[in-house]
Formats: sequence, C-alpha cells, structure tokens
Amino acid sequence: MKRLAIALGIAVCAGCTTPAAVSTPQAQSRLADAEARAAALVRSGDLAGAARQYDEALRIAASIENVDAIAVNAVNLSIVQQWLGRDAEAREALSHVLDDPRRGFSERRRLQAELRRAILELAAHNTDAAASWAQRAERRCAELACDYAATILNLQAEVALAASRPADAARLASSAAERARARGDRSETANALRALGRARRAQGEPSAAIPVLEQALALDRELADPRKILADLTELSLASSAAGDRQAARDYYERALAVSRAVQDARGIAEMEAQLRRP
Repeated sequence: MKRLAIALGIAVCAGCTTPAAVSTPQAQSRLADAEARAAALVRSGDLAGAARQYDEALRIAASIENVDAIAVNAVNLSIVQQWLGRDAEAREALSHVLDDPRRGFSERRRLQAELRRAILELAAHNTDAAASWAQRAERRCAELACDYAATILNLQAEVALAASRPADAARLASSAAERARARGDRSETANALRALGRARRAQGEPSAAIPVLEQALALDRELADPRKILADLTELSLASSAAGDRQAARDYYERALAVSRAVQDARGIAEMEAQLRRP
C-alpha cells in the first residue's frame, strides 16, 4: 500500500518552479537556482540532496515573503521527504501551508497541500485521516471548479481499497479515468487504471485486472515514471499470481525488481518483496 499510495498523484508540483515575484534580483536568483538544483537532483536520483535544496529554496522564499514559492517548495519538499521515508518531515513541510492562516496562499496551493497530506496519510495506513484530507480537497475543488477532480477521485478510490471496499473503489476509479481522459491527463488516467486493476483483483477478478494494469503500465512507460512503472509491475505480478499464471507473475516480478534496483530504491525492493510474498 505504501508504495502504491506514494505513486498516486506523486507530482502535484514536483520539478515545478515559481514565477519571479517582486523581490531583490539577488534573492530571486538564489531562489531560482535552488529550485533548479533540487529538480536536477530529483532527476538524478539524489533525493537527500534534493531535499536539502528544496529546504533551502523554502528558506529563501520565506525570507522574501514569496508566498507562492513557499507553497510550491513546501509541497515539493514533502514529496521528496516521503520518497525518503521521512513521513514526519514530510508533514512538517506541508505545515508551512496547511497550518499558517496568516499567509495569503492561493486556494489552488492550499488544495495541492491537502492532496499531498491525504496521500501521505494513506501511505502511512492512516485511512481515516487520508479520507478527511481528501474530503477537504474535494470541497475546495468544488468551490474552485478546479482541474484536480480526477486526482481526488483516484485518491478516494485508494482510500476505498484501504478500507476493503473494492466495489466503491472500482466505481471511483472508473469515474477518475473518465475525467482524466477528457482532460488528456495521461498520468491520472494511469493512476485510475492502476486503482481499477487493484479493485478488480480485490473483487476476485484477477484476469480482468491484467489488461487494465497493462494499459496503466503503457502510459507510465510513455511518461517515463519509474516509481509508477514499479507500482504497475508489482500489481501485474500479484494479479497474474492470483489468476494462476505463475510464469507471468515471475516475469513481472523480475522486471519490477530491475526497475527498483535501477532507481536505487532499497526500501521499494523490500516493500515489493514483502507484498509479493503475501498469499
């Protein structure tokens, strides 16, 4: 669950930078440099280095009261901290947005932070908390007529799966896929298909899950997102095993293992192996 939840909607702001605000050119330049270095370190796989740079960008943004940059870098820092397994630090990063009513964060940035907090709680198996944060994001999205409807539906589908409600999960994931396809959003479409595949396996239909999960994998390969590819391959191995095809399950497992090793994700390897050992 943790690996799949982290894969869900993982890049609300990852790699994005903030527009120049009214501030001293030197400070704004240092902010842009820190954000660029952080994004480059994420791409190279140096997550600890990226966390330090996002933290520096957050500090600079606070020093010049660039509210949008504070929100962007707080969310990005939380993403990287979660990847590193530092859930407490990830929550602390989000607190810069969620727990500070004084700063004039836009409703969009507050919604992004709420979504990240819901994903973080879901990965930590805090299902009720995840549902609560997702509900807050849903209410804010409705007020904004925002473009995060598919993301929220996907998150609610994962919450339903965690609560052993696969029928609800399938319904929510199907709605998410429809919304995402209408917007041409391949990332959220893949998330929805992965959740739908998981729901079908949970409903005792592993053979029906496999083609759906293959569609998710194809999209994530197009997007070159290794963490989501790992989640897809892990789910395909589980579905194939449940369908009685041990050779296919083994093949997907070996591919997942290769991806996890390529991104030097030791925690991912351990979690994947633990999940695949379950009956």
